Amino acid sequence: MNLTHKDYFTIAFPFIVSTVTQPLLGAVDTAVIGKLGVAELIGGVAIGAVVMNTLYWLFGFFRVSTTGQSAIALGKNSAKDQASSLFRPFVLALALGVIFIALQSVIWQGAEWVIAPEKAVGQNAKIYFDIMIFGAPFVLLNYVLIGWLMGQAKAKETLFTQVFGNLLNIVLDLLFVLYFDMGIAGVAVATLIAQISTFVIGVVLVLKTSRFSLFDHIQTAKMTRNDLKTIASSNIDLLLRTVCLLVFFNMMARIGSELGADVLAANAILMQVTFIVSYLFDGVANASSVFAGKAVGQKSDTLLKQVIKLNTQWTLGFVAVLTLLLALFKHQLVTLFTTLPNLVALYLEMSPWLLAFPLAAGFGLTFYGIFTGTGTTRPVRNSTFLTLMVFLAAQFIAVPHWGNGGLWLAFTLFYIGRFLFLFPYLGQVKQKCLADTSSE
Repeated sequence: MNLTHKDYFTIAFPFIVSTVTQPLLGAVDTAVIGKLGVAELIGGVAIGAVVMNTLYWLFGFFRVSTTGQSAIALGKNSAKDQASSLFRPFVLALALGVIFIALQSVIWQGAEWVIAPEKAVGQNAKIYFDIMIFGAPFVLLNYVLIGWLMGQAKAKETLFTQVFGNLLNIVLDLLFVLYFDMGIAGVAVATLIAQISTFVIGVVLVLKTSRFSLFDHIQTAKMTRNDLKTIASSNIDLLLRTVCLLVFFNMMARIGSELGADVLAANAILMQVTFIVSYLFDGVANASSVFAGKAVGQKSDTLLKQVIKLNTQWTLGFVAVLTLLLALFKHQLVTLFTTLPNLVALYLEMSPWLLAFPLAAGFGLTFYGIFTGTGTTRPVRNSTFLTLMVFLAAQFIAVPHWGNGGLWLAFTLFYIGRFLFLFPYLGQVKQKCLADTSSE
């Protein structure tokens, strides 16, 4: 096929819209709590969100790997493979979600020890966590459902599923916190309801839009010990990559906490902005993942080259536009979250790092989709580990000298490294479109 900008846009735009709504949830949580005017509450949401996101990110490979396997199965035009790419991760996600609930007290104790928040911040974070933990099975199952829809190029369904749940979350946030005055508990309850609703919508859309009867192939959900070993082997690289990311984000939270409640709260706002930018790039990565997976399924080197070209062009465009928007609306962004003078001042002091973020992060975030969509996961693991080492060394040296500025310098270097250490492996992706090869 001749992949055009129109083809790419048709898939990319719904993915961009749907993925960018995800960090908007955290942004709205922070903004709604920020209107209450208490830094400890903002910090509590930030810490609580870090704890829950740690659990979800750790097994975020469910969405990533499901998208890749679904796209490859679509390229092969195999109904059995397409069904298997849905049912097997679905069973594993359900089991893990139940385990999270069973181990909730252990998880919280470990998180509290790692992050070591101030007492008031920790108490508020615990309220958030105690409610949010019951959404774990639904979040992991949603990863599988959305990942499968993405891999099947069901862009509109993906858009509807995520936007519906996220908008419901936002509406309930405002209702429970600002109207019913439920505080942090209101934020958590709103999110839990939205997670359950998203799961229900996702199941309906998967069953309604599949090109064949999924239940005709339900036996593909059965897994032997060898099947489990194969799945574990194919996902271990993504799991280790996620562990590296978790170390990175938790170190950002821990060091910010050590620098004080105000710095932690200001950094939480800054991070919410970077999350929104990251998810915009992630929409591009998701589109590239679908087309790259199809290229492997069809063994089309030509299609893969077109994907790489369009991915580069779209990334450059997003870098230019996002940098301009961040520069023009610097002051307006912070006031969406808080009007506390000390937090606004800290935010504006660090805002130059936001201007550097699109260029520093863009290519690493979008090229990553080409690798995961084709199942080329070992380079993703290796590059993330190397860039984590850069971050740890940079923050160890810079923070004692420049405080929070040193922390954001290390943050920026981390994102630059994600591309610089990944790009040299692109040849492995190309090889998969030439002939049948083993998994790296």
